[in-house]
Amino acid sequence: MLKVSYKIKGLALNELWFSRKVPVSKSSRFALYCYRDSSVNSHFLGLKKEVKHTLINDLRLEEDEIFSSFKSNVRNEIRKCEKIDNFTYDFNSESKELFLAFYFNFAKAKKLASLEQRSLEKYGENIFYVSGYLDTKLTNMQVYIMDKESGVVRLLHSISTLYAEEDKHRKAQIGWINRYLHWQTILRFKGLAFKTFDWGGYTNNPNSALAGIDKFKASFGGKKITLYNYYTLPYYVIKLIQERIL
Repeated sequence: MLKVSYKIKGLALNELWFSRKVPVSKSSRFALYCYRDSSVNSHFLGLKKEVKHTLINDLRLEEDEIFSSFKSNVRNEIRKCEKIDNFTYDFNSESKELFLAFYFNFAKAKKLASLEQRSLEKYGENIFYVSGYLDTKLTNMQVYIMDKESGVVRLLHSISTLYAEEDKHRKAQIGWINRYLHWQTILRFKGLAFKTFDWGGYTNNPNSALAGIDKFKASFGGKKITLYNYYTLPYYVIKLIQERIL
């Protein structure tokens, strides 16, 4: 289980990720706690329950078995990316400022809310960034959180410069890079003996505005599962206030 603690306006909030149990005491019901992406399906007095879905790839499978579960177009585009001479990529845990600037431009173009620095800082050393470059220009970035105890690596953000690209061939290459970086992340954490690659959510609704993203994630052959978020009532109230402000 991954524990993340941070403060908002002097209030100490706690997130417990990937929990296989949800311990509840009378005192904890009044604290600022939430359990995110828990595999526990139950009802707890004093906790607000939220059902969610995601897709996962089992990293304990053989590399060839994982790759063969991808849709044929995904496999082909990964192979195409390997042949791009002017493409490089990087894994690290120090690219927070780079990602925030990259996201700012993306959000501005898409008319989305900006991303606060604390939303990344709160994960401490349990976050890492993947960056893709085409002709030395940053074109793709992905952000993941990881939990060694549960063996889960989970996607938080995946963005690119597709929205600003007009050249069709270059646009296609950016798409190839996106798939290739996901594949390389899978290989990296499989090599580190992690068990699960989590795609960070799946709406399970073909009429959703995110249906296209769902289709993209599903093309990697992951298994659909149900997870649960649990919030203490004080935490849930703060969550609602934040959502209304944003």
